[in-house]
Amino acid sequence: MTVIGTRPEIIKMSPLIPRFDAEFQHVLVHSGQHYSPNMDRIFFEELRLRQPDQVLDCGGMLPAAQVGAIMAKLEKLIVAHRPDAVVVHGDTNTTLGAALAAAKYKETGVKIIHVEAGCRSHNLLQTEEINRQVVDRISDLMFVPTEADAANLIREGLAPASFHVTGNTVVDSCTRTAELVDDRAILARLGLSAREYCLVTMHRQETVDHSERLAGVLAALESIAATLKVILPLHPRTGKKMREFGLSFQSPGIKIIEPVGYMEMIGLMKNARFCVTDSGGMQEEVAVLRVPALVIRNETEYMHYVAAGVLRLTGTGTEAILKAAEPLLRDQEECERVKRLSIDLPKAASLEIVRKIKAFLG
Repeated sequence: MTVIGTRPEIIKMSPLIPRFDAEFQHVLVHSGQHYSPNMDRIFFEELRLRQPDQVLDCGGMLPAAQVGAIMAKLEKLIVAHRPDAVVVHGDTNTTLGAALAAAKYKETGVKIIHVEAGCRSHNLLQTEEINRQVVDRISDLMFVPTEADAANLIREGLAPASFHVTGNTVVDSCTRTAELVDDRAILARLGLSAREYCLVTMHRQETVDHSERLAGVLAALESIAATLKVILPLHPRTGKKMREFGLSFQSPGIKIIEPVGYMEMIGLMKNARFCVTDSGGMQEEVAVLRVPALVIRNETEYMHYVAAGVLRLTGTGTEAILKAAEPLLRDQEECERVKRLSIDLPKAASLEIVRKIKAFLG
């Protein structure tokens, strides 16, 4: 049984879902954590994934209520299907709720398998960090993107036999999509030219739920837009918080668009001069695509990409964001330099993960 619920989970599990269907009796469950068609259904269509067997309709809830609802609804499916294993991905409320529900049935033989384990920001004020640490602690089998992530698990006292460094499925999905996407059609639709815009995504609770932090980011984007067009696919959460805090954009250089599908987002990323994001998924994708990005967080699970020169940590302060953006705005060659970087990317993971699960389950 695989349980997913958000855009990043759909994308990163997309190479695995068809393989699970081919190799196992496989039940696919969608928690409904992302319930907007643009944030959800379009990804299934573009990635050519079958529809879920069950949808739990757990969207639009407060975090604790959402985790509880996922647990309660998924428990009924676990009892009905008695899966050998429940597979979860990453660090969302869906990940935590599904893993906790499965943990209640460990004594009956249900195993918990965590894809993209071991990633750490070491900031327990982040709900994602809490989620990933708890899920790793109760998982029976973990798949880890890099040796650095494996070292995190070793430091935390987890048994080396319980995890495998297999790479990351985002490499599979991003590379394949980048080859298929029609860049010219996407740019033409939005009236854009390659390297003549900055792409922005922000949605995390730690960024947008605090008026001062959100205002700091918006002020920086206003300044960037005086030099370079800013494209912002507006996440529903971010739009809601902007209205709640009375925040808005004044610059005509900022173009707010509806959330886009995965293929269009990859096309926009590929052709941006640089990106600004608080997304974990985009940090990985820009590394695959070799596009510089400003990370509007104080820490990241992907410090190896910071060290490589693809990512620049800024926090949410206006001045810090603009200081990091200045060389990218002043000199396009600074952006092109990233294209030539030698980056140690995780390997594509899906085939190895399937092999390991088959051996684990016997």
